[in-house]
Amino acid sequence: MKVSRIIVALVGTILLIFTVSCAPALSALASGQLESDRQNTDRAETSLAETGQAETSLADTDEAGTTLVAEVTAEAYWEIAYEWSIDKSVSPLEWDLFRGDSGTSLFTVAVTKDGQAENAWIEGEVFVQNTGELATEDLMIVIELFNGQPPPDDLIDSFELDISEKPVLDPGEEYFYAYTATIPLDDIFPDGTYKITANVTITNHSGFIGVPFGPSPSADTNLPIEPEEVDGSITVEDTNGMSWTFEDSGSETYPMEFVCDEDEGLHENTATIIFNDGLPGPADSASVQVNCFALNVFKDAETFSSEGWLWTISKTGDQGSLTLEIGETALVDYSVVVTASLGTGDFSVTGNIDIENPAPMAATINAVTDVISPDIEATVDCGGVSFPFELAAGSSLECTYFAELEDAETRTNTAMVTLQNYAYDPDMDPTFSGTTLFTATAEVVFGDPSEGNDECIVVSDSLFGELGTACADESPKTFEYTLMVGPYDTCGTFDFTNTASFVADDSGATGSDSWTIVVDVPCPVGNCTFSQGYWRTHSKYGPAPHDDTWEKIGEDTPFFLSGQSWYQVLNTPPMGGNAYYILAYQYIAARLNIENGADASAITEALNWAEDFFNQYTPQDNLEKDVRDQALMYKDILDQYNNGLIGPGKCD
Repeated sequence: MKVSRIIVALVGTILLIFTVSCAPALSALASGQLESDRQNTDRAETSLAETGQAETSLADTDEAGTTLVAEVTAEAYWEIAYEWSIDKSVSPLEWDLFRGDSGTSLFTVAVTKDGQAENAWIEGEVFVQNTGELATEDLMIVIELFNGQPPPDDLIDSFELDISEKPVLDPGEEYFYAYTATIPLDDIFPDGTYKITANVTITNHSGFIGVPFGPSPSADTNLPIEPEEVDGSITVEDTNGMSWTFEDSGSETYPMEFVCDEDEGLHENTATIIFNDGLPGPADSASVQVNCFALNVFKDAETFSSEGWLWTISKTGDQGSLTLEIGETALVDYSVVVTASLGTGDFSVTGNIDIENPAPMAATINAVTDVISPDIEATVDCGGVSFPFELAAGSSLECTYFAELEDAETRTNTAMVTLQNYAYDPDMDPTFSGTTLFTATAEVVFGDPSEGNDECIVVSDSLFGELGTACADESPKTFEYTLMVGPYDTCGTFDFTNTASFVADDSGATGSDSWTIVVDVPCPVGNCTFSQGYWRTHSKYGPAPHDDTWEKIGEDTPFFLSGQSWYQVLNTPPMGGNAYYILAYQYIAARLNIENGADASAITEALNWAEDFFNQYTPQDNLEKDVRDQALMYKDILDQYNNGLIGPGKCD
């Protein structure tokens, strides 16, 4: 009973002090705010009683304090938001084109409407004003969310608001503190009434020094009758200039043409989901690499006049083709004939036109022409080839030209190579699309006729060396010699070419002729291939008889970064479609086939890619989609090789 009387006396004193100190402020507050302050007074009374600090708090009432005014706003929201994902791909990924060619890649943008998420929340602001004469101390705001149900089950959330942006209010200062309160899914009631209470306290409130005290304004709000649908449909914007609207999962495909050489380089583009609020969402990119190539054309020009001797050279061999075993050699007899003719008062120019194809694909050459200014057409000889001519990747074509001239005027000589251009569709099927001209020039300059008459020449062979000297009084003169062809340490088809040439002793005029022998080196017996199933069962572990080809690699040798041996990898099931093991099966079989003597020229690219792959990844790595797709593509090539669809063929 004694404690109760002290509390009653204390509360009376506190209420009296609060009323005196806050009289000017109370005159400006609404009746609801006054009621809130009275409720806080009750809380302070209870707090003093519970903490046993009644006498201390009573003594503190003589200290100066400050006062607060607070209001809160509330607005309820309810929505169902859909989730979307996007995937962009392109085929082909890379183009190797000649200047003037074009390739059309097909882009595909696919979106998936994955699912939906339901959310409800209340957001608003807590307005707090310091109406006293001291700065606030220990300012705290606790937000309470009520669902409108009967107590005590009406409080569904309570949390302290982050006020770090404005932790202290100076005298007369005010601030709006934003908050968001999430409504749990189990407490969502369509058109339900919810209440937000903001408990604003400080520890230096007038009349309550040292005790958290302050106003507790509330605000009611109603949830919508039904949720708002968010992102039920989306727009996809593509950096290639396209835009589509999707209401459900789907895809769009469009073509894009790349022209060499205006589009040379990497073309990366992105498709981005744009949500209904205009903000960007998930995005995915696809890239096309355009590699442009040009023919290399080289030429020279040698002039002749009637003041000197004109020489021609012809080279032949007694063999045009040979078949040799690996390591075998053969002797070939050659004959070089040089012939001199005296000039008849005419002027002429001759020379070489060399065409190189540096590209990784064949070039279709429609024509090779040569013109001396102003419009004199030379006769061009490209070794008897007919046009159109397919110039293989990485190879060259050698041509010569000759033209008679009217006088010794200086002219410009231009060689022109006409390339057939193609437009490729997404399946890489070509159609004709015009031509591109590649040129090279050389100056046609006649020297002083008195400088020499080229009566003699020096003749040599590119492989044999110098053959000797020939003079006009010996014409025609024949040089005979023998060269060894081979040996070759690998099987295949090879060109054995050597060139005979001459240099005139006065003017330095030159001429040449070549002879090529096609050498066929058959692959030895055992060049056929076995499937990966054969090699799996013919190791030293059985069950089939041991094939000693395994000894060249070793069943127990570590297989790259896998942490397993070659034999273990070959016998590990590819759980879940593991692309690492699927590729490894065919790679191991291909390597064993090569060790067994099979020709690997058909799978060089696939082997190189696979080895780079195994030097980077382990069976446990999660592969990017494009890496996994490439692994499976090269698996198919190696599988075709092991099963005899490409390469030397499958063993019986």
